[in-house]
Amino acid sequence: MMSFRQFVNRLFPYLKSHIGKLIITSILMVFATALETAIPEITGQIVDTLFGSDRSDKTARFYSILLFGTIAISALSTLVALGSGSWISNKVILDLRVDMFSKLISLPKAYFDKNTTGQTLSKLTFDVEQISEAASTIWLDFIKSSITVIILTCYLFYKNLSLSVILVILLPLVYFAVKLSTKRIRDASKKVQDSMGKLTHILDENISGSDLIKIYHAQSSERNKFNKIINIIRQQWFKVDLAAGLNTSIVNILIGLSLALVVYLSSTKLIMSAGDFLAYFTAMGMLIKPAKTLININKPLQQAVVAGRSVFGLIDEKSEENLGHDLLGEIEGDISFQDVNFSYTDNSPSLKNINLNIKQGETIALVGPTGSGKTTLVNLLLRFYNLNDGNILINNKDISSFELESYRSQFSLVDQNVRLFNDSISGNIAFGKKKELSMKTIIDAAEISNSKEFIDKLDNKYDSEIGEDGVTLSGGQRQRLSIARAIAKDSPVLILDEATSALDSATEKLVQSAINKMQKDRTTIIIAHRLSTIKSADRIIVLKDGEIIEQGKHEDLIKSSSEYLKLTQQQS
Repeated sequence: MMSFRQFVNRLFPYLKSHIGKLIITSILMVFATALETAIPEITGQIVDTLFGSDRSDKTARFYSILLFGTIAISALSTLVALGSGSWISNKVILDLRVDMFSKLISLPKAYFDKNTTGQTLSKLTFDVEQISEAASTIWLDFIKSSITVIILTCYLFYKNLSLSVILVILLPLVYFAVKLSTKRIRDASKKVQDSMGKLTHILDENISGSDLIKIYHAQSSERNKFNKIINIIRQQWFKVDLAAGLNTSIVNILIGLSLALVVYLSSTKLIMSAGDFLAYFTAMGMLIKPAKTLININKPLQQAVVAGRSVFGLIDEKSEENLGHDLLGEIEGDISFQDVNFSYTDNSPSLKNINLNIKQGETIALVGPTGSGKTTLVNLLLRFYNLNDGNILINNKDISSFELESYRSQFSLVDQNVRLFNDSISGNIAFGKKKELSMKTIIDAAEISNSKEFIDKLDNKYDSEIGEDGVTLSGGQRQRLSIARAIAKDSPVLILDEATSALDSATEKLVQSAINKMQKDRTTIIIAHRLSTIKSADRIIVLKDGEIIEQGKHEDLIKSSSEYLKLTQQQS
């Protein structure tokens, strides 16, 4: 669990560049608070003077201007301080979100294997907002309330020492109340944070899987799941509020007891003028709000500390390893897997002793049953994971020696699970290179991918917005657009993960035609599930249980009593 000191140490670098503004803002708040705490003394003097010894117009005018000026200047100073504090807070949260997002897009694939989308989204939305309050209102409230309490307490001692000593005896009770609730608030806040991650995950699943929920009549079960988690969150928030409310109640009781003692003792045991009593009583009344604020600060502060662990935990996650320094300008040689071994966990190896040489310009197909290691092989080539053992060479150099961005620029990927972005047609085709690609290149890519015919029918053509994940397009159109994206990238190595498996026959022909055009003069690696689409491959690699068990052309493998023959028979 992150401590308060650790939280402050982690947050300080984000505040460091605003130190000047923080100091000026703090001084303004101290000044405003000091003026505000002068009000009891002014009111006391008004009573004793204007309603006692001097009722002249001049004196009345002086005290009226003094009272109004004090309140007005204090209010304006507070307004400026709060505005400055809000600006600093929003800038800190902006910087935090920038760092979180920058980290998010640099994380290895393994991170997303272990963390749900909902948990990650919750960190960037709910958790960072918890810190926002700590970076804005909490510190200003703390300054204002602390200064108010200190000045007014000193003022009370100045006005009547014996009465103030009696009241101070009650303070230890406040300390124990705060200490008692701190751990409860922090523990309950941690549970709220975890539950919010689960809630975001459920919402993400239901929004992205709305069609499946309808067709399988899962509304009731999903509603029950949602109701269960929000009820848990309700109970957890109740515990947070109850712990904070306990503090407030104790403070209110102590304040009530203090006020009652002042009334009783000042009227029976102590000799005080009307003005002194009013000043003392007003000062005590003005202590109520800052005292409550200091107590209630504990709740959002503990929530911020808990959220800080989550936010800074994401920022501290280890980015993808990018230790290579060589730039891979162009692939001029073979791709070679040498004694490659890999395991996602320590228990079950996914690839065992893989030795494979892919010649430049060659088209190979990876086939085999589910779990045989086809996708893992490609993931290792793309450096989504690091090898456990062995080497992968390109241009006779280990791929880890290349700088990651220049290395991945050599690959294009067309997946059966097409991912498009909420952008225009041209934005999706030029994805990642919007400023670099000309409109001619985009149109040429659309034409080669057989996308131009449906794009030209759209009202805004290449400027047409396609909605979230291309919701306004058909499956075949989305797939052809993903091929256009790969063509526009113009990488020497093309990876196809069964790009036509989910399409109807007519659309499949269009997409396959686009793929055939794109394969020209490129090294192509096809992950094949539908074996009828890879008959023309230069070489077919058959994997089983993480090992290459046979390889060759379609005709040669069919003639032999091979695993490939069994696979083709299963699909016939």
